[in-house]
Amino acid sequence: MSELVLKIVTPEEEVLSEEVDQVNVSTTQGELGILPHHASLMAKLIPGELKIKQGGKVSHFAIGTGFLQVENNVLTVMTDLAENAEEIDEKAVEAARKRAEEALEQKLGQEEYAETLAALEKSLAQLRVKRRHRIR
Repeated sequence: MSELVLKIVTPEEEVLSEEVDQVNVSTTQGELGILPHHASLMAKLIPGELKIKQGGKVSHFAIGTGFLQVENNVLTVMTDLAENAEEIDEKAVEAARKRAEEALEQKLGQEEYAETLAALEKSLAQLRVKRRHRIR
C-alpha cells in the first residue's frame, strides 16, 4: 500500500516528515481521518489532538491552530503548536493554564484577550492529550 507523507511544520521548525498509514486530526468541521490517496483538501485546525498510525504504532501530538493541506499523497500540517504527548511537561502546561485563566479575569483589551484565550486553548489541548495518553 502506498503511504501518505505527513509533514508537520511550526513557525520554529519542521517537527515531522515521515510516511504514515493514517492521520486523525481536529478541525473546525470536526474530527478528520486522512488515509493514503485522500482527495485534495484544505482545512482549518483547532487546538486538539493529532493521531498518527504508522505500522503497528500510534503516536499522539497536541496541536494548536493552523491549517492542513492534502495534495498528491502529502499531508502538510501548518500549526503554531505541535508537541508529542510523551514530551509534554504536564506541570509546566498546568501552570500556563492557570496563568491564562487568571489573566482572563483581568480587564484586557480585545487583542490581549484573544491572545490569552488562544494560549489557554493550547494549554487545555496539551493537558487533554497528555492525560489521555499517560503511560499507566
